[in-house]
Amino acid sequence: MTKPINKPQVFADGMAMFRRNMIKTLRSPEAIVMALIVPIVMMVMFGQIFGGIANVGYDISFMNFVVPGIIVMCINISAQSSSYAVNQDMSTGIIDRFRSMAIAKSAFISGHVWVSVLRSIAVVMATFGVAFAMGFRTSMSFTDWLITVGILMLFIFALTWLTVIIGLVAKDAESLSGTGFLLQVFVFLSSAFAPTDTMPTVLRVFAAHQPVSRVIYAIRGLVLGMPCNTDILVAVIWCTGIMIVGMAAAIAIYRSKLTK
Repeated sequence: MTKPINKPQVFADGMAMFRRNMIKTLRSPEAIVMALIVPIVMMVMFGQIFGGIANVGYDISFMNFVVPGIIVMCINISAQSSSYAVNQDMSTGIIDRFRSMAIAKSAFISGHVWVSVLRSIAVVMATFGVAFAMGFRTSMSFTDWLITVGILMLFIFALTWLTVIIGLVAKDAESLSGTGFLLQVFVFLSSAFAPTDTMPTVLRVFAAHQPVSRVIYAIRGLVLGMPCNTDILVAVIWCTGIMIVGMAAAIAIYRSKLTK
């Protein structure tokens, strides 16, 4: 009979996996550099190059309009690294070693999730820093900043669990490229870089109501000081729902693979 694993051991195992994955991340300086360069490139591309010809239809600068979308895009790019890390572990013999060890089954996933979350937080901070350096300004209150951070954290966790699922089900690293592109499509087919009311009818309906747009609406409303209580509520509901479903699905998929 297998001895049950108690809660302290679950936490300790999760921390051990977290340290393992963090060490692997720190041993790949090129990945860290790329994660920090992406916000700079995105901000220059959309804020400076396209900003001169863009017209968002509001009496605001394009930089202030586009920053929430760039933040969401950078989170998306950062979170996809976890799918590669998970898939790499699942494709090598290390997972068989974990299976034979008396560790909590959730530790493997939680270790990857927390590293991905920390990486995404660093990306968000870098993006805001670059935005302020390039002219982004806001009169947000302390409460507005707290709400913004809360929404971004929910979005980061929701997206991270989705990328973990992708890493678990993908056959190899090559197949991850296509699925990563599909996640990025949701950013481009959203309100990130243009108002949805300028889009064709079918595209406008989809773009205005999909979860990425709802997160962007909420953050943009807070940044610009616009009424956004409904957008905040909808964004929280979307992110919480995706996070709960993604967490349950990821754990179930991982356990099913361990039994094979």
